[in-house]
Order: sequence, then C-alpha cells, then structure tokens
Amino acid sequence: MRELLTRLAPAAVALCLLLSGCAQTASARPFQTGDAQTLLDSGAFSEPMEEIDQSLACGTLYQIDGATVTDCAVYTTLTAGAEELAILVLADEEAAQAALTALEQRVADQKAALENYQPDEVGKLDNAILERRENTVLLLVPADASAARTAVGGLS
Repeated sequence: MRELLTRLAPAAVALCLLLSGCAQTASARPFQTGDAQTLLDSGAFSEPMEEIDQSLACGTLYQIDGATVTDCAVYTTLTAGAEELAILVLADEEAAQAALTALEQRVADQKAALENYQPDEVGKLDNAILERRENTVLLLVPADASAARTAVGGLS
C-alpha cells in the first residue's frame, strides 16, 4: 500500500498544480472615472444623463464619507427615473467595501421609492450592476442590461 501511495503522490501533486493553474484568471483592472464616458456611450441608457458633483453624490445620494472618495463620476437621469451611473475611487479597499454597501442600499431605497409611482423603472433596478474592484466601485442602473454588461466586460 505504501508503495502505491509513493507512486501516486507525484501524480496527485501534478494534477493539483495543473488544476489550480487552470482556475486562476487575471483580475480585472480597477474602474477609472474615465470609464464613465465609455458606459454612457454604450447604449445602456435610454434617458439623458446629468453629472452630479461629488459632495451631492456622497452626501445626498449615497450617504458615504466624502473624505474617503478621491475621485468620482456620477450621473443620474434628468427625469427622476432609475437610470444611474456611479464610479467611485476610494482611499482604500475598506472604504470601497463601505461604499459598495451604501450603493446596494441606494438600489434598495430606489426600488422602494419607485415601485408606487414609476413601477416600470423598478425592472431597471433589478438589473443593476454593482461591482467592486480593489479600491473602486461601480453602480450601473441601465435601461439595456445586455449593453451594460457588455460595456462593463470591456473595461477588464
């Protein structure tokens, strides 16, 4: 039995190394505020979008500590609909995780607010893309979820 295990051990190690190598994928690069224009041009939005300044975005929209945000690009619709785009660059990964939680809450709050007076907008929120990459976060609430996913995938 010991002889059999001795013979199989190198093969088992080689198999583990091979499988772990296959499982590794290159991680996507962090988001950049310049990516906002790519996403705006992707066809994912059906409404005109207006840029929101950092203090309004951090304080009123997302309720996050603006001191942790080093850069951002935030857009919302002019019609008070659900479509929205936010790219936040934060001081560190801990701040990014806190911001992601705040963005998740934003989506939940928007669903609750819109379900009674703009129920057609709730479907857009169901397709929201929320993603954290290192010290950056993305919130994308598109009209066209497929175009949005393709555009985000291109940012890798």
